[in-house]
Amino acid sequence: MHVDISLLGGFAVVVDGRAVAANAWGRRSAATLVKVLALRPGRQLPRERLVDLLWPDLLLEQAAPRLHKAAHYARTAVGIPSAVVLAGDVVALLPGAEVTVDVERFDRAAGDPSSVGDAIDLYRGDLLPEDLYEPWADAERQRLRVCYLQLLRAAGRWAELLVAEPLDEEAHLRLVQQHVESGDRGQALRQLDAMARLWRDELGAEPGPAARALHARAQAMPPVEPSALAPGSGSTRVPRPATPTVGREDDVAAVVSLLEDHRLVTLLGVGGVGKTRLAAEVAHAYGRATPHRTAYVDLTKVADAGLVAELAVSELGIRSGDNSNVVQMLHEALQRQDMLLVLDNFEHVVEAADLVSEMLQWSADLRVLVTSRARLRVAGEHVYEVHPLTVDGDEGLTDAVALFEQVATAVDPHFELGHHTEDVVAICRAVDGLPLAIEIAGGHLRTLSPALLRERLTSRLGSAAAAGRDLPDRQQTIPAAIDWSLQLLGPAEQRLFGLFSLFHGAVPLEAVEAVWADGDVVDPLSVLVDHSLVRRTTGYRNEPRFGMLSLVREHAARLVDGDRDAGRAAHAAFFASYLDDLYERRWTDATYRWLDDIGEMLHEVRAAHAWAAREGDLTLTASITASLGAYWFLEGNHAEGLRWIDEMLAVEDQLDPLVSARIRLAAGFMAFPSSRPEARTHWERATGLFRDLGETRLVAYGLAVTSATYIDDDERIDLAMQTNDEALELGRGVGSPALVAQVLNIRGELTRVAGRDEEARAAYEEGLQISSDLDDELYVSVFLSNLSYLADHRGDHEEARRLTHRALRICWSQGRRLMAAWTVSQLAGPEHALGRPELGAVLIGAGDEALRVLGARRHPGDVPEHDRVVAAIRAALGDERFEELRSEGARMTLDEALDLVLDRPRVEPARGMTDPDYRHLPAPVRLDDTIAEVDPEPPRDPEGDGNRDHYRALRDD
Repeated sequence: MHVDISLLGGFAVVVDGRAVAANAWGRRSAATLVKVLALRPGRQLPRERLVDLLWPDLLLEQAAPRLHKAAHYARTAVGIPSAVVLAGDVVALLPGAEVTVDVERFDRAAGDPSSVGDAIDLYRGDLLPEDLYEPWADAERQRLRVCYLQLLRAAGRWAELLVAEPLDEEAHLRLVQQHVESGDRGQALRQLDAMARLWRDELGAEPGPAARALHARAQAMPPVEPSALAPGSGSTRVPRPATPTVGREDDVAAVVSLLEDHRLVTLLGVGGVGKTRLAAEVAHAYGRATPHRTAYVDLTKVADAGLVAELAVSELGIRSGDNSNVVQMLHEALQRQDMLLVLDNFEHVVEAADLVSEMLQWSADLRVLVTSRARLRVAGEHVYEVHPLTVDGDEGLTDAVALFEQVATAVDPHFELGHHTEDVVAICRAVDGLPLAIEIAGGHLRTLSPALLRERLTSRLGSAAAAGRDLPDRQQTIPAAIDWSLQLLGPAEQRLFGLFSLFHGAVPLEAVEAVWADGDVVDPLSVLVDHSLVRRTTGYRNEPRFGMLSLVREHAARLVDGDRDAGRAAHAAFFASYLDDLYERRWTDATYRWLDDIGEMLHEVRAAHAWAAREGDLTLTASITASLGAYWFLEGNHAEGLRWIDEMLAVEDQLDPLVSARIRLAAGFMAFPSSRPEARTHWERATGLFRDLGETRLVAYGLAVTSATYIDDDERIDLAMQTNDEALELGRGVGSPALVAQVLNIRGELTRVAGRDEEARAAYEEGLQISSDLDDELYVSVFLSNLSYLADHRGDHEEARRLTHRALRICWSQGRRLMAAWTVSQLAGPEHALGRPELGAVLIGAGDEALRVLGARRHPGDVPEHDRVVAAIRAALGDERFEELRSEGARMTLDEALDLVLDRPRVEPARGMTDPDYRHLPAPVRLDDTIAEVDPEPPRDPEGDGNRDHYRALRDD
């Protein structure tokens, strides 16, 4: 496995040729962790030193949860379980992979006199420009920059040296000297003029005697210009935004850096995302950083691609008179020009892309910055996608909310964000952080309160009443902005645009193909992506996904009328088949993977079910319902599951036998927490149908879950074990490791509750090994949780507490709320045994309330253990005190309860798997190698700071 890490000019990671998407990191701290380690020799650091660099204001124990969370998100983004390893006191990056870091390559080349040119080429920009204010990067950035400047000086690459260091006097003078020696009087004088302006602006002084001597020498040269039509002072200046630009600092730095290496950069994005504003900020920043001039051409002034050259000539301040050969005039004007040319709104004249390519050939020193909703698709084009502003963030004011506040205070000087934060965030989220939509929405605060605006948002965005008078017609409303792009599409692309409104989020390519009946969908889809009407993103495993901003989707729905019914039928059929495929995968794949796949497409699944039910398509409705039983059981969507299943059981006689049997399986899952006899009836019926159909794997599964209905039934434990024995034998025979692990877990439940702990332990440990081999973190957490009961039984309460903590960290890092709700009150037993019955009572209340909120019941295998612990804590505290503390816990959210028990690691990792009884357990169970912490931020305190301190005192007592 090979990993390329780029840090110079911007952060990027490529794993075996696959680039890790910028939005795959999940948390900024995950990317930062990788950056810091990549910069260190051997890509490793002592844990304490790493914490000092990343969270200097926190103690080690306070920062530990953040470190674990960052490591988890980094592993997920990179797609390598061992991407970040925390072993003992050392944190290491990619210890088992072949890793190339561009900083290391640069240092090696810079140290070899024969490789100076290679070193310069490797330096694509300053180290991590997106982290300019991070102290951990400052010294290394300065070292690398000084080395790069020395290399440029040694190689005599003066123009590049000036781009990097505009105030380098020697570089200015050397360039002037070169122009003088080549006989280019104009370029020499322009370089001297640029130097003089820079000296006055930045230093408040005039250039020294060497510059004056060169100026006199250049003045004395014959006045020969490369073109009498060179752009003069009449060229159009780049517009300056009338208000401060919000949230684009990183974008500006990134694009300026791109312009150093790429002569044609296209800012690509949907209408209203802020491309023109960003281009203006980039041009001004580029002008400040370099001696080059900037010029601006607004292409909305022409409607024909053939008029672009004429407009450019005019905007550059060239008087064409009666000369009809404007392309030749433009050619002569741009020859040997050091200029950044901004071409704004290129999408409707995209046929003129070849002209841009020609411009770059006419002048080697020309840079072109294009804004467009469509790619130019010419050689040398580098695309920079402009995304909407962030709405949700880990901390502080997000960019979208900050922009809304700016607009709101301009409309109403008395507006106070703190009084309306919830409404403002909801408004920004509803418009997907699109700057134009935020500005239009905020303008309505003249007449509507934020709460009313939130309620009436959709209709307001179609009104131009709140739009700025300075906005062009195409940006007065969101529909107008979208229509501007639609006019540039052909019939096929417009039809596909309408069909995209059938989707409720980002979907795989196969889903798009399913609703498109007119041949290969790739070409029209590529056009929609190129025009920024459809966004290409990545799924949680970096698969490509295609979707629309919600505002664009609403507009697209108006165009799909003729294709709506056929499209919805195809949509429903695809997602029914998608669920069938996942149902097959569940027997061999890690549980969390197929659960996450369902969760990622759940909006589409629900839409497909709703359509099928309305249309009376019993086959599709039943197929979708039959695939979701285990999902509902593990994720907590029980009310929805019960409703869908009851509807199908009412027409069971009309269903295919296999589908009917699978619905019976699902019905058993819904009944199991509240009525094991009812669940047994469903599962025995399903198992009989599976036997008749010859579905051996499903017979094994049916037998296994049926055996679970005898948990805590001492009189029928032998029948339960016989049933489980048959399930285990069949499961091993069909080669389904995930199925075998689930059968073993049920076997452990049966024997543990029956008091046969050694048998239970053998089943749990074998299941844990299988789940670890499958990288099935969800079932790893289940087995750890159950092993904690056995540790509690034998009196090792610290071990029980540690194992439960680790199980919680796994299920919480995966967002498994139901699993966390089942597990959090399990801590009450070891906490009580360790002398903290008050905390145990609080956790019991928190767990009970979390299950109530989720509409779920405690797992039957946990009920006897739970009842035993409740009775013991009640006896220790007395009824009144126990109920008081349980009520306190019930006022906590699940997030607060998890933060309470997990925000500080209590047991050192060395305690981990070194216990002789657990030494043989598989490596993936290690806390530091596999588990991310929950969010370590302080919880929302339901009763004030005093109550929060009280909870923590219970924990720490």
